[in-house]
Order: sequence, then structure tokens, then C-alpha cells
Amino acid sequence: MPEFSLFRPMQGLPWYLVPIWPLIFLRIQRLRAWFKANGGPGSQMLWGLSKTGRVILIRASDDLSVHRSCIFRAPVSPRLARALAGETIAPCPLRRQGRRIPARLTPAPRLSLGIRLFMEKLGPIPDT
Repeated sequence: MPEFSLFRPMQGLPWYLVPIWPLIFLRIQRLRAWFKANGGPGSQMLWGLSKTGRVILIRASDDLSVHRSCIFRAPVSPRLARALAGETIAPCPLRRQGRRIPARLTPAPRLSLGIRLFMEKLGPIPDT
């Protein structure tokens, strides 16, 4: 790929994007810096430029799912740390089981007229 800089636009750039070339160049540099920081060693990327001047990442050679360890760690509250650790302190207590009312004695939910008519035409729903 031919070289380009802030003051020398890339070859093949449409004439209507030349006035905003410095902004496009800064977007390219920002994408390169992001990929260098997040990509693994030896990873490569393919980027392109849309007709409107957007810099688009077309393809990356690795999935960037592995995060490198860093020196700075954000402080985490003790409760969040315990939740993320997956350790349970105590089992959840069972809910109090009250007197159960049979389903035939509970009132049916009120449905709108349209839904009731539709259900009458449809008939009972089959068990699957």
C-alpha cells in the first residue's frame, strides 16, 4: 500500500474527500492504535474507506477475545468481587409455602374482546 501522511492523501481518494483528509487520517491512526493495543502479537487487520469517508475495519486476523493482563486494576467492591468469584456464602432460604388455591378456583385473567374472539375461533391449544 502506498504511503500517506497527514498532508499527503492516499492515492485513489475521491476528490470530495480531500478537504476532510486530515480527519480521515486521524481516524485511521486511531484505529491502528486501538488494534495495536488490543490485538495479539502478529495479528493483522484489513481496513477500508467508505464513500462517505468512514474508516471501516473489514477483517481482523484474531478474535481479540484474549485480554492481556495490565498493571492498572480498577478497584472492585468486596460484594462485587464475591459475586464474580462464584462462591456462595449460604444457600438461599426456601420461600414460605402457604396454602395453595386450586387453579379451577382462581379467577381467569380478563382478556380483551378481540383476543377472546380469536381464542374462540382458534379453539384449545394442543399440547406439544
